[in-house]
Amino acid sequence: MKEMYLKVEVEQNHGNWVDVFYRKDKSYTCSKDDAELVEIEDAEEKGAEKLYKAINNIRFGDNIDVARVFDGYCTLSNIIDNFSPKEIIQRVEKIKAQVPTTGDVYKASISGKKVVVMSYDKEKKNVQLMSDTCFMLITLNTLNEFYSFTGRNYNEFSNILNELKGDNT
Repeated sequence: MKEMYLKVEVEQNHGNWVDVFYRKDKSYTCSKDDAELVEIEDAEEKGAEKLYKAINNIRFGDNIDVARVFDGYCTLSNIIDNFSPKEIIQRVEKIKAQVPTTGDVYKASISGKKVVVMSYDKEKKNVQLMSDTCFMLITLNTLNEFYSFTGRNYNEFSNILNELKGDNT
């Protein structure tokens, strides 16, 4: 594993302000109390915690999802050998983001029509969807392949129908 460090110089400016210099000709001024200023030890600890959580998600996750997100690799040793810690954390976030919940709205990649998740069976990996014309039961893999999550979620049935059919008032 390659270790990398960011060289940063911090100089006192005026009162509670400091100048932070990094890279070539890149700098900014901020308050000493700025929450984004992090000591190196704190940053290493937070990064290690994120990597630990990501590795646990890989260990106890579904091998099919792991292999899909990690380019066919599904064993922990292969993933650690072929991906940086930052890549591992980012790819595990993709796995976690793809678990549908009731009320999630997805958009069909071909037709652009919207569907709403009615239920998700985690054991069977089946997703029940509702469109403006029908109910359908598809696999999670099919959902991820042909639909994209819109970032919206509806909690009330009437809102779902209004969005799918349009407001007729």
